[in-house]
Order: sequence, then structure tokens, then C-alpha cells
Amino acid sequence: TQPEGEFEFKRKDASTDKPAIEIADLMQKAIDAIGGEANLRKLTSRVVEADIDMENQGVKGSATVYSKAPHFSATETTMTALGKKIAMGWEYFDGTGGEEVYTFAPVEKYAGKKLADIKIGSDFYSPLNWKTSYKKAEVRGIKKVGDEDAYVVALETENGTNATEYYSTKTFLLLKRDGFSASSTTQRQLPYTVLYSDYRDVDGVKLPFKTVNNTVSMGDIVTTIRSVKHNVQLDDKLFAPRKVEMK
Repeated sequence: TQPEGEFEFKRKDASTDKPAIEIADLMQKAIDAIGGEANLRKLTSRVVEADIDMENQGVKGSATVYSKAPHFSATETTMTALGKKIAMGWEYFDGTGGEEVYTFAPVEKYAGKKLADIKIGSDFYSPLNWKTSYKKAEVRGIKKVGDEDAYVVALETENGTNATEYYSTKTFLLLKRDGFSASSTTQRQLPYTVLYSDYRDVDGVKLPFKTVNNTVSMGDIVTTIRSVKHNVQLDDKLFAPRKVEMK
């Protein structure tokens, strides 16, 4: 009720809203933005060396990440504090199963939702396989990631945890991912956020050379890539259990 009269406001039916872009079009633009399917298919393996800074823990380190088509992955991590080596870690997935072990923790064999998430994350051609990796994907609107507008994409898995990704409305590069990290042994799920930046062209594909992974338990973990090598000969036997000990 206003001095000018009485006015009726009708609730807008959100179900009639249409996204600014269809999910298939968006994902295709995202694939094109990082180099296109043809360039991605030319690659069969990747070895990444990176520096790690656990900013809220006072711990630094380095990592070597091995990836191989179709679903092989492994990461060797060294942690340091005050210039001294304090821990070592090894994580691997061989296409069907895997585990992670650190010198300060017992072996954790992947199971349940975590195993399902690891399988999706280890897919060498994951940008191309979004239709098979997720049972449902849809554009939910536009939100800010820093100063940049980004399309919000909700991803629903069959057996793993759900996630939300944010793609730049200008470059269509992935800027951010929100999700939950599942445990292999409990029902616990911890939220995480990953920011992607400093995209650089390597062998015809764009990779984010800086990522910032934030969790409640660890705070910000900044990973900066030092080198990337593609189509390296990697034996399948590399992706297997390994005894981890301080050297």
C-alpha cells in the first residue's frame, strides 16, 4: 500500500528462468579456451614439478605430479619447515584403486565417495568427459570470482561428492571450484575451495600455474608450477603402492 495506490507484487517463477548460456555450449567454450579437443588428445601423459606453500602452517614443500591417460595419477610430496625436511608423502591411483600415505600418518586406501572422486580427478581427459563423469550438470547463474564475472556450474556425481565450478564469462577459463573432500573411513566431508590463475600455454593447452586450495583444517595451500613436461614415457608400474620414509 502506497500513497499512489495499492500494488500487487507477483512472485516470479524461478523455474521459468533460462541460463544466459546452455551447459553444453559453456563446456565446449571451456574446452576451446584451454586449447581444444584436438590439442588435448595429442597429450597422453604429464609430469609437473611444483612448489607448495602452506601459508597458515608455516610449512613449505615441493611436489612431483605424474598423470597418464586414461586414469592414472600419482603425487610425490616433500614437506619442509625452517629449512629442514619434516615429512614425505605418496598418493597414487591406478585406474581402479589407490591409496595415500605420509610419514606422519597411516596408509589410507581409497574407498567410498573418496574413491569415486579420485577416479574423476584422475581422468586425464576430464574436460572432455564431463558428460560421463557427472550424472547432472547445469548452469546456475553468474557470480563474482574476485573482480571477474563467472558462470556457476553445479556438478552432480553418481557415487562421489557434488561440486560447483566457476567459469569466466570472458575467457571461459575455470576460475574456482567449491566442493567437499570425503574420507575413506568415515562419513566426514570437509568443504574446500580451489582458485585457479596464471594460465599459461604449454604444448598447445592452457594450464593454471597457480592454485590456492583452502580448507578449514589447513587454511590456504598455494601451489606454483615450476615445470611441465608432456608425453613422457611413464610405466604403469609407477602408479602403485610405495614405502614412504624419511631420507
